[in-house]
Amino acid sequence: MHHAELLAKLQATEANYDPLVKLVRTPLTATYHTALKPDTHPVVHALYPSACYAYELLQAGGKEYAQRAAEILEVVVSCQDQDPTRGTYGIWPYFYEETLDEMDRPDWNMADFHGKKLLLIAKHYAPLLPQPLVSRLRDAVYHACQAIVIRNVGPHYTNIAIMGALVTLLGGELLGNEELCGYGIRRLQAFYAYTADIGTFSEYNSPCYTPIAIEELHDIYTQSESAEAVAVAERLLDIAWHMVAWHYHPATGAWGGPHSRTYGTMLRPNEKVFLADALKDDPAGIRCPEKYRYLFSSPEERYFTEPTLHEKEAGYQNYATTYQNGRLTLGSYSMGSMWNQRRNLLGYVAAGDGKTVSVQLQFLKDGKDFCSAIFSGVQFRRQVLFSFNLATDNGAWHQDLDIINGRFRAKDLRVRLLLGGDAAGLDVPVAQEGMRLAAQLGDTALQVEAVLDSGSYGPLSVQVERAANGVCLDYVIASGEERNFDFHTLERAVWVFVFSLGEEQALPAVRLEQEGLWVTATVQTGDGPMAITVPQVPRKTGELYRENQIQLPKGLK
Repeated sequence: MHHAELLAKLQATEANYDPLVKLVRTPLTATYHTALKPDTHPVVHALYPSACYAYELLQAGGKEYAQRAAEILEVVVSCQDQDPTRGTYGIWPYFYEETLDEMDRPDWNMADFHGKKLLLIAKHYAPLLPQPLVSRLRDAVYHACQAIVIRNVGPHYTNIAIMGALVTLLGGELLGNEELCGYGIRRLQAFYAYTADIGTFSEYNSPCYTPIAIEELHDIYTQSESAEAVAVAERLLDIAWHMVAWHYHPATGAWGGPHSRTYGTMLRPNEKVFLADALKDDPAGIRCPEKYRYLFSSPEERYFTEPTLHEKEAGYQNYATTYQNGRLTLGSYSMGSMWNQRRNLLGYVAAGDGKTVSVQLQFLKDGKDFCSAIFSGVQFRRQVLFSFNLATDNGAWHQDLDIINGRFRAKDLRVRLLLGGDAAGLDVPVAQEGMRLAAQLGDTALQVEAVLDSGSYGPLSVQVERAANGVCLDYVIASGEERNFDFHTLERAVWVFVFSLGEEQALPAVRLEQEGLWVTATVQTGDGPMAITVPQVPRKTGELYRENQIQLPKGLK
């Protein structure tokens, strides 16, 4: 970040700084881990954003900024649990208003996030701070490192696996602790071996977390004293940038799908800034390798699939497929829950006049993404064949923090294709013929059809409506008065759809075959058949992941 940009950011944050509490105020938007509610705490004092503010104050320089940073850091450090006998040892709460004991499941990731900021402050800006505070910062880094070692996250948790390696490696170097350094190097090596075995990150293609992973790897590459760690970080950076560049879609400026995790279907401002800065020739900043830069402007057609899991560990494989041309990008997974941070089927279309329309598949319970719905799909270029099963052991809005185990009360269940981005301000003609919907996004046609409606809640109905966030193409499973739902009692609950984006011809024919409790849907493609085979009865999530089957077109095997 250039100095002028840093000063502008500091000025914006200063408006939210509370000089009495000595922390940054922020609206309460967090939904995970905190027990605070917006109606009682609309504004809170956030600890991690305050630590980031202190770091940026020290980056900007100057006595006044350094004094404010010191005041903030005194408060932040005081909120860490430094008692090694407690289960929350080494971590921080989210907010000043809520202790760790008062939270709804404290977030252990805070050891990694805070640990990184505090070690970088102690490493680079100690001369600007009072010596007693520097000593407390070093102690806080040590406690954060211990929390990371105790938790010992595996290599499947991409960004935290990397960040924990960074904090323990650089923290160990800062503290002169060889045991922590050794742990950090071993953790980084294990992550590389795991990632190289898959061929990509298991937290695959995440607009919110891949930049974090790149930042952590960049810090290891540029700051570690270990030549071995630097070499491993360099190889991992190449894997990360390969993933980013091949998914970027120049015509829409979108980070193409599918996304393992994201906080918004359209790129957020900080994600746009990350990409823009990485393409600048700033030797001091994070830079995309030269060999991948052409992909950020090339309109060439791209079509590829790759595994995203360590199959022996998971017991199944999940494939990610992406297609792009000069007008659109379309990506899909072969399986996944319909969690609100996941994008199992996602497209972006250049709709003319600089407008971009996003196409996001959702499964909704009372208007919210529903992670007890399990997606299975297979993609051939601009066509996707997909289905939904229902899980009997999952959650509603979160698979760990909101477990419902297939029993809940609700008013509405539906499948939705949300046409978002700039769609709300565009004329989007939609035609319906039975269970088939066709929409026109500029010069690009979208088509979708429900080809199997095997549900115990009655036949699907179709609804099309405009909303503030775009155009909703809905297949309604159940709607009306609030009632009880129990997936354990259902004799059948599977829905199969065929979808295309940018195809002028009609949707392909789908052959359906039922054998016992299983149904197979097949589409003939230019590269042979693609198919999905799924059970009609709800099952546990792990069973659906292991037993739902897909057949990739032969060109993608």
